[in-house]
Amino acid sequence: MDDEPTKDLATRAFQKRVIDELAAVRRDLTEIRDQQMAMARNIAAIDQRVTSIEQHVTSMDQRVTSIEQRITSIEQRVTSLDERVTSIDHRLTTSEEKVDARLKETRPIWEAVQAQLQRVVEKFDVVLRDIYDVRIDVIVHGRRIGELERRPP
Repeated sequence: MDDEPTKDLATRAFQKRVIDELAAVRRDLTEIRDQQMAMARNIAAIDQRVTSIEQHVTSMDQRVTSIEQRITSIEQRVTSLDERVTSIDHRLTTSEEKVDARLKETRPIWEAVQAQLQRVVEKFDVVLRDIYDVRIDVIVHGRRIGELERRPP
């Protein structure tokens, strides 16, 4: 019997070591689970951040699309204005050409009118001088008549 308690001690020591090892494995598993839970929380936080970033990116995409549409609209308006300015420029050029052509047609007439007007002005100056001369003569004659009327007969 003495031999068995010794065997029992060896078995118990072995079992204790196994149980201690199993407890250590359990503690390690618990730590691993805790780490796994922490990682899961971190992953959830990262997912939230990614979702938030995706929402911001979507919002920015919408804004960029809106800006692109506005730019396209502005470009269309500028193109339309450019076409209108080109049309106005063409019309103005055409009008200038017509005015120049008519000016060339009417220039001889205008020059003749100016020459005739100059002759009329010169003749009018002569008429004015004659009128002044007549006035002076009337004044002189009026004085002479006045002197003659004042003389006694």
